Amino acid sequence: MAPCRGRTRACVTEESDVQMDWITVLGTVGVIVFQGLSFWFLYWVWKKLRTPKAPRGAAVPLAIKGGVVPVVATFTGLRGLPWIALATNSLNPVFRIESEQLVYRVLRQHQRPFADIRLVDVREAYGTFNLIFEFHDARRTFAANVGTAARGAQALALLPQSVPLSARAREAMLPTLATRT
Repeated sequence: MAPCRGRTRACVTEESDVQMDWITVLGTVGVIVFQGLSFWFLYWVWKKLRTPKAPRGAAVPLAIKGGVVPVVATFTGLRGLPWIALATNSLNPVFRIESEQLVYRVLRQHQRPFADIRLVDVREAYGTFNLIFEFHDARRTFAANVGTAARGAQALALLPQSVPLSARAREAMLPTLATRT
């Protein structure tokens, strides 16, 4: 091909074609690498969210001393909706079973006599073991995440016989009853 002469002709050389091809190739490779990293990051986040975490309450000693039950968090919910929380406290929760009453804190500290308890239920999911207390005079419930089933069974064993337990709560208490006999 003859060199370009004059200003009216369009001059196309092989060097500019090669330069354009390398820019196109590098841009395409850059886009593919960016998409690959994006998909890898999404996969990494998905795997991280699906990996079950060890329950945080397992680090706390298993023994319940003086009626003070170590809890991961406490919740206030509605009767009939055990997994829906209206309020939660994971910074300074309190759950204590005293001789005549139940003492707990979600937002404020409350003391309820055992006679006010309508039913005690248990809900369990991976890493959580919730004790749910329903009261006669309130539509709101109190739930305490004690972390493990063993700690939940010990807490249920501290309740007096007059407190009504659901079938799940009686079943959760069986390992503790077997070790006490």
